[in-house]
Amino acid sequence: MSASNSAYLSALAEHIDQCEYDLKSLKDILATRNFSRLEQHAAERTLQILIESAIGLAKHWTKATSHITPSEALTSFNNLADQGLIEKSDNWRKIVGLRNVLVHDYLNVDSQIVQDIIGKAYFNDILRFARKAITALSS
Repeated sequence: MSASNSAYLSALAEHIDQCEYDLKSLKDILATRNFSRLEQHAAERTLQILIESAIGLAKHWTKATSHITPSEALTSFNNLADQGLIEKSDNWRKIVGLRNVLVHDYLNVDSQIVQDIIGKAYFNDILRFARKAITALSS
């Protein structure tokens, strides 16, 4: 692995850790009360950044293992599942869909969905994937 790839993966791992810390802090807040408008925006942005990171990792991992660079995010996850590197799951369709809503349809974000994702810690699936991808790409 090149020095630049190593630095990128190291920076991304640190970034993932920061997202985890922020999401767990938001989860703690949500356990006591509903989000303020500012906290809701922080939750949405942190989820968006985490999902964007996972999509980037999926594309890099797909390219490294199959020498294909999919332009569609979901195609990368499906390719990795087809290779047996991750489990097949409908969750990636939902996760990519959430990212698309957060980026392109931000005026219509369902705050209850965001709060459920954080309150029920569904974001842990994205964190696990990101760390698995970083480990795979580091070897």
